[in-house]
Amino acid sequence: MSPHFARVAKEVYGYKDVHYMVAGHKTWQGTINPYYTEPEFLKIAQEEGLAHILVDLRSPATARREHIKGAVNFPAEDNFLEAAHNLSKVLSKKLKKKARIIYYADDPEVAVEMHRTMRANYVQEGYILNGGIAAWKAKGYPTVSGQLAGKISYKGKTILPGALSIKDFEQIVTSPHSDTVVVDVRSPGEWLKTGIVPGALTIPLDTLHRRWQEVPRNKKIITHCKAGNRALQAWRLLTGKGYKNVSWVNGKVAKFSKGILKKGLY
Repeated sequence: MSPHFARVAKEVYGYKDVHYMVAGHKTWQGTINPYYTEPEFLKIAQEEGLAHILVDLRSPATARREHIKGAVNFPAEDNFLEAAHNLSKVLSKKLKKKARIIYYADDPEVAVEMHRTMRANYVQEGYILNGGIAAWKAKGYPTVSGQLAGKISYKGKTILPGALSIKDFEQIVTSPHSDTVVVDVRSPGEWLKTGIVPGALTIPLDTLHRRWQEVPRNKKIITHCKAGNRALQAWRLLTGKGYKNVSWVNGKVAKFSKGILKKGLY
């Protein structure tokens, strides 16, 4: 959780005892600590063709009865070290470094131990499906039966859905863009210091759930924040409200070119 979302949890949702890790999720993910992803993200990855490797850690018989489409089976319930060794053997050095790998099991501790073991053996982008297949089914997402995928495949997009590079963003906002609306979801304290994109809507993320109707539906929408995380959250909120043409800036304001943000145009 970031300092921003800690404040949102307190001020918007009323939580009293909220803490955040100063170093952030990248430091946590860089260790062997468990790191989770949600069923919603896996569903987006499937629908958007986002490259990922889905690993079912349950027994072959259980997995064949019901599993998430696209999964490969590396049984780890009896011996996660053997499963980790077998998975490591079929992963290239490139996949160990860059591939998004998602593990799930009926026993959450099995998934945690598998993640830790793979992370200790240089697999850098490992995630645990939060709640496993039970959470996936609880969302109403489909499962399949029969034989699982026979080999690992890592094909598709390698960037998150809706992501827009800083370069592409700047090309849009420095040319006439009457059909495009930029939504700056930073707090006033942030954009008062740096300025905003001329003409941008300034709607802090912690108020967007109440003010989303201020965003026009007949325009191309681009959300941005300080570093990308809140912009992605805004993208998810707006697409969840039925907006079709939404992108988010995957990058830091500190890396914007000089002149993109201007003061006195609020």
